[in-house]
Amino acid sequence: MRFWLERFKEFLFPPIPRPDDCALVLSGGGARAAYQAGVLRYIAETFPDKGFHIITGVSAGAINAAQLANHTGTFEQAANHLVHSWTKIRTDKVFEAESGLSMLWGLLRRGNGAGASGEEITTLDVRGTHGLVDTTPLWSFLEQEFQAPDGVLSGIEVNLNRNRLKAAAVVTTNYATGQTVTWVQGKDFDLWERPDRISVNTTLSVNHVMASTSIPLIFPAVRIGDMWYGDGGVRLAAPLAPAVHLGADRIMAISTRYKQSRAEADAPTVRGYPPAAQIMGMLMNAIFMDALDQDAFTLQRINKLVEDMPQRLRHGMRPIQLLQIRPSVDLGRLASTREPSLPGGLRFLTSGLGTEETLSPDWLSVLLFEEDYVARLLEIGYEDAHHQHDEIVKFFDGVAPFR
Repeated sequence: MRFWLERFKEFLFPPIPRPDDCALVLSGGGARAAYQAGVLRYIAETFPDKGFHIITGVSAGAINAAQLANHTGTFEQAANHLVHSWTKIRTDKVFEAESGLSMLWGLLRRGNGAGASGEEITTLDVRGTHGLVDTTPLWSFLEQEFQAPDGVLSGIEVNLNRNRLKAAAVVTTNYATGQTVTWVQGKDFDLWERPDRISVNTTLSVNHVMASTSIPLIFPAVRIGDMWYGDGGVRLAAPLAPAVHLGADRIMAISTRYKQSRAEADAPTVRGYPPAAQIMGMLMNAIFMDALDQDAFTLQRINKLVEDMPQRLRHGMRPIQLLQIRPSVDLGRLASTREPSLPGGLRFLTSGLGTEETLSPDWLSVLLFEEDYVARLLEIGYEDAHHQHDEIVKFFDGVAPFR
């Protein structure tokens, strides 16, 4: 009897419909993030009146997310500007690498600082930074591309006021507490707190983006307030969660990881004892990309459960449409023939770690900010989006045009 009373109540007082909030989730992957720009160029060209109300990014994906959220032009103009930025990127615009010997010395040297108990600690202090490379060039490049001489991404507030954007977020890791911290600039959203992950309402800046992109040990951490932050992918077990918390009804997630067939997955990419480059590549994948696949699988299972539940038992849960776009080719393997284009010092280090001994040097692909590699990723992203045209149409079906 109670069941039919609930159905009758729903008939008399149906829930008030609200417009769908589309979210864009961009994962990390260093130089591989150029692939995302290629995907977005096709989407913006083909669906120029569409867009995303919620934009989140982590690691290199945070650069793309901030670029889109901060651009005050049309969706197509923002995507074109993003692609143009990637065509200008070079390794020397991302970091200043010391000679190979200096970098190795930076790994081994002992610092003059003291730990909490006064003992000496080992540092990775190269040229006054605390990473293997100096990322000052990237800082300057982003300030120029974001048109943010004071560091503040002022275009986000403009887009919020125009109701073209509901929220933008970048994800970092607090190295002191181990928490995943999502920095959000938006309106009409509730902050969240979960085990080992929290959100903070803020005005986004280049500082937040640089912190999110700070690859552990390789790039220096970034100070925000009194804390030091690094790459948001380190402990991000649920990369789709920020978009869900911010109210997304539809999520487009652009990954930079190729999905292998069973036969490809079973074929070893290295013979004999694995070189350091192989192990580091696996760690990079674990940080930047593996969690997205698992989170997407979990979301799809939850969707099925929620859809089978009566409204009264959902407790605020709702099905969320998800579209994943990923590379049709292995971007790690694609990088294997391009190591000679790296600067001498960095090439000395990567080859010393055994990148030539593996068929898929994923670690190398993360640092390969070179013209021919980036150009190829942009092309692959555009082609892959074109091949998923029908799925993208279904994703945007029913979404009102952006004004």
